[in-house]
Amino acid sequence: MSGDIVIKTSTHGSVEVVKVSGFMDMTQVEIFEQMLDTLISSGKMKIVLDFSDLEYIASSALGAIIARIHTTRLQKGDIRIGGHSPVVLDILQSFGFSRVFSLASTPEEAIALFKT
Repeated sequence: MSGDIVIKTSTHGSVEVVKVSGFMDMTQVEIFEQMLDTLISSGKMKIVLDFSDLEYIASSALGAIIARIHTTRLQKGDIRIGGHSPVVLDILQSFGFSRVFSLASTPEEAIALFKT
């Protein structure tokens, strides 16, 4: 199964929430990478990824996130996951990414983690 992803962003104070929906296979990863690069180059260093409506995520997309975490952390920010579908959570856990990412059940919980 393959299809387009839908990416919507919203700003909550100093945190940018990125809601990604659909099916992110390796053909869609470049779109996702470009969006992250645009946010980071514009100074957005606190990013919450909402994957609650994401049906699948390719491991290359997880690699793209990890590659950008370093940049955000150097600037006292981070990339966190706030919301994930059961399928995406399973993928994160099976690849061991749940140890790298801060995982929250909702975007609101992930935003609150930036305040602590």
